[in-house]
Amino acid sequence: MLILNGGGLPTLQRCRKQYSAGATHLGRLARPRHIGKLRETLDAGFKTGIDNDAFCQWDQTAFIRQIGHIEQAMYGRILRPYERIAPLATIPPASWAAIGKTPPEPLPAWHPNLLWMTVPDVPFDARATLRRFADWAGLVSHLPLAYCVQDGAEDVGIPWDWPNLTCLFMAGSTEYKLSAEMADICREGKRRGLWIHGGRVNSRRRIRYMLGLECVDSIDGTGFDKFRDTHLEWGLHEASATSYQLVLG
Repeated sequence: MLILNGGGLPTLQRCRKQYSAGATHLGRLARPRHIGKLRETLDAGFKTGIDNDAFCQWDQTAFIRQIGHIEQAMYGRILRPYERIAPLATIPPASWAAIGKTPPEPLPAWHPNLLWMTVPDVPFDARATLRRFADWAGLVSHLPLAYCVQDGAEDVGIPWDWPNLTCLFMAGSTEYKLSAEMADICREGKRRGLWIHGGRVNSRRRIRYMLGLECVDSIDGTGFDKFRDTHLEWGLHEASATSYQLVLG
């Protein structure tokens, strides 16, 4: 299991050297306010997930800038709108000609170390999150997408078949994150081949719970960002364990 740390590339490189025994379990969590050197981070071998900061404060302008940063890192340029929506539909050649455009060339594959990017969500509210996903997913469906699973997701549903849905992000309240419903959703996501990420994991107890689910691929937590000399050291040790029984304690 990976721990995605919120530090930049220099911090990750220092941690890789300092905690060499657990370095294979260290990745990066990038955010709109801290997304510099994304390409360099990926090229350095750090698996990277990209969050949208909705849990702290949703900022539409910052999120749009973030899309540009990702495109520059992946493709070396900002894409045109019709290139972004290409995964959603196949447009006949005659239709391109009618609007005076030529069909876009297929985009290169994502960098193998880019794990996912969270589509904007609404914390603790599955219905509002699904509405926000519908508003924004079309703009970013050329990227590997993570859907944030919030309280009430079983009743609302998961957009399983959305193009390039790559990851389920375990969000929601603490109670919901530890619920049987969340566990069932994540196991179904794993059965469908999705990456499973657990957010806000800040204790040995919680890491062991995530390992006990036997479907979680990565986690993040502010404790691993703020207290790298303590939390991150034992966190990487715990994350390197094969598994734990599914218990809290």
